[in-house]
Amino acid sequence: MTKISEAFEVGDLKLVLEPKIHIDDFCSKIGKDDEIMVVSFLVNDKEASIDLVDFLEKGYDFILDADISASEIRPGSYLVFVELLRRARIISQILLITSDLTAASGLNKKDWKFRYVTDDKYYPVTKEELKAHVPLTPRAYKEKVISPIAEMKQLSGIPTNESISKNLGLQVLQHAAGIDKSLRTK
Repeated sequence: MTKISEAFEVGDLKLVLEPKIHIDDFCSKIGKDDEIMVVSFLVNDKEASIDLVDFLEKGYDFILDADISASEIRPGSYLVFVELLRRARIISQILLITSDLTAASGLNKKDWKFRYVTDDKYYPVTKEELKAHVPLTPRAYKEKVISPIAEMKQLSGIPTNESISKNLGLQVLQHAAGIDKSLRTK
């Protein structure tokens, strides 16, 4: 892993970076969701968001893409999206990014929380919690996301296609409706 630390200095993101990350809330724009993880950060300043995207893209050779939301999420706030290859090493990559952003924001390392798209709860950004709640490999993603949908289709009598890749939206809707866990038999 190579990183460049010239874009931000201690405190540059103070009071504008939220210490919460969301994982897989959005679909990858450059590949299949089972291969690419999307991590998002909320930044309460457009210029800081643009600078953060630039820092992330230039600062880490493992980041496939970074981008800013096209419009405000709430007044003055933008999402910054980071796309990473879904592999077991992603834990150390997320920990490195949050560690660097901790220094740039003045946040405490213990302030960082994450939420996986299908969870209601936020967890501390630690190796143990990431490993417990996030599918870190394509196989784990397929088991957590794609298999339940194939099972639901089978229960409904709909032919299944195991090569489904853009079905996270369906799982999010199921979760919001409270029906995702009731259909799982595992």
